[in-house]
Amino acid sequence: MIRINKLYSEPFSFEPIEFKKGINLILGEKDKSSNKTNGVGKSLLIEFINFGLMKDYSRSRLSKIPDTVFPEKTYICLDFFINKNHIISKRSISEESTPTLFINGIKKSFTSIDDANNFLTILMFEDNKTLPHPTFRSMLGPLIRDERSEFKSIIDCFDTKARIPPDFAPHLFFFGISIDLYKKIKEINKSISELSIAKRKIKDDIESISGKKISNARAEVNDLDYQVKIIKQEMELLEGDKTFDFIRDEVIIHEDNLDSLRNKKAILKSELNKIQALVGDNYIDENEVIELYNKLKSGLGDNIGKELSDVLGFKRKIDNFQRVLIDARKDSILSDLEKVEASIYEVSVKLSSKTAIIKQNGHLRNIKTLFLAYEKKLEELSQLSSFIKKYDDYESKAKAKKAERAARVVELDIDISHQESTISEFTDTVSAIHDYVMENRKCSFSISANEKSSVVDFDLRIFDDGSHSNEREKVFIYDMSLLLTHGIFIRHPKLLIHDNIFDVDRDTLIKSLNYISSKSSCLEDAQYILTLNIDKLNEIGKDELKLDIEEYRRVTLTKSHRFLGRQYQEK
Repeated sequence: MIRINKLYSEPFSFEPIEFKKGINLILGEKDKSSNKTNGVGKSLLIEFINFGLMKDYSRSRLSKIPDTVFPEKTYICLDFFINKNHIISKRSISEESTPTLFINGIKKSFTSIDDANNFLTILMFEDNKTLPHPTFRSMLGPLIRDERSEFKSIIDCFDTKARIPPDFAPHLFFFGISIDLYKKIKEINKSISELSIAKRKIKDDIESISGKKISNARAEVNDLDYQVKIIKQEMELLEGDKTFDFIRDEVIIHEDNLDSLRNKKAILKSELNKIQALVGDNYIDENEVIELYNKLKSGLGDNIGKELSDVLGFKRKIDNFQRVLIDARKDSILSDLEKVEASIYEVSVKLSSKTAIIKQNGHLRNIKTLFLAYEKKLEELSQLSSFIKKYDDYESKAKAKKAERAARVVELDIDISHQESTISEFTDTVSAIHDYVMENRKCSFSISANEKSSVVDFDLRIFDDGSHSNEREKVFIYDMSLLLTHGIFIRHPKLLIHDNIFDVDRDTLIKSLNYISSKSSCLEDAQYILTLNIDKLNEIGKDELKLDIEEYRRVTLTKSHRFLGRQYQEK
């Protein structure tokens, strides 16, 4: 059982708000300053309650409040009960991850929000220690639905933009259905998903290596296996000769020598071609020398002038010296080439004589090539076989997990059937509320297990569902039925907060509020907090509305009397 007593701040930052058992109304009302009731702080007030109940700060609207509007060091204080434990939580924005709780007057500080939530979970389920149960915050999800969930689903109770996966654990707990089985199936689904991802990765690798689809890759393995066997047989035939190892080593040495000599020959020929390009009188043209000489002589004067014949003679000496050097290098290269070619011939003869020994069926076997082919095919076979083995292994594990999931789903379905009396009682409550609000019993409710990611289906159908108004009403009917069904009430925390749920048509609003009024005595054993815009109520005649607004009014907020006392722009 959870019951909210009071919301306040230290130091004073907003007017304290006290709550009572049963029905509590938080109203938005027009005043002289404005005809609007939106933006006065009704939803923010609910967020402050939720923050005091350890909601994650990063997902809270408090994270968007400027420090100038609400100081970060101000403590949000929430006075509440969990079962028989009187608790006061004190938590500031600046210390949002290290709250302080006063439990029955004893102070307890926490170093993390998770520790605080774990502690509150223990307090909430202290009478239910042996049975699996949700966490404290998980349980509060459907009890304090985020207005930004838009009330589109009875299961999804968080901001639609947050994309938080649906959590059926608290709903299953309400009905006494095994949470353990649900969690085990979720874990199996996660394993199957991981195996599927791994299979896709291996499949892509196989198709990349073989160039074929996975369905044809096994045939490729068989073909590679056959090729490897053929090459190995040829090698074994060669290895049958007792001199094979010796000859093989010599052949490999000769082949390596040939490769080296051919590389050396190519380098020498390249250098020779460069020298051939320099042959002849093509260093400096004599006409260019004469022209340059005449220009210089006119600028230098007769005293230091040189005869042109002397200059040209000096040039020829340089040319002759260069020619001698080039010719000497050319002769050296030609000599080296001759030696290399002789060596190539000599090694080729030796290689030919050795390979002639291992001729098979008239075909010359290149041992080096044969070994390389064998190694390459063996590597391809090994890699592809390994990937296919992994793929088959993942496939086998996935089948085993799917079989395990199917068995667990059957177990969960059986467990659901064991709670048929509770489900039937809940369905009767749904029908009664539906009859009161919709004036018919064209509704249904069922719970079933499945092999999808959701694991279970909670299927609530109401008359003409699908519209914006009716989807909200569906959530109201579901939540209120949980609170008013005896078989569920014994496990229910007996707290329900609806923030702006009644954005519905006028007739649905009147009948829903009147139904709440009709159950006011039943709700005395619980606590129902509802935010409403009073302008919608002003349109309803006193004879039509049975809910006593004044009796259940806890606070009225207006444009001139906002929750935090001022208007602001969220960060």
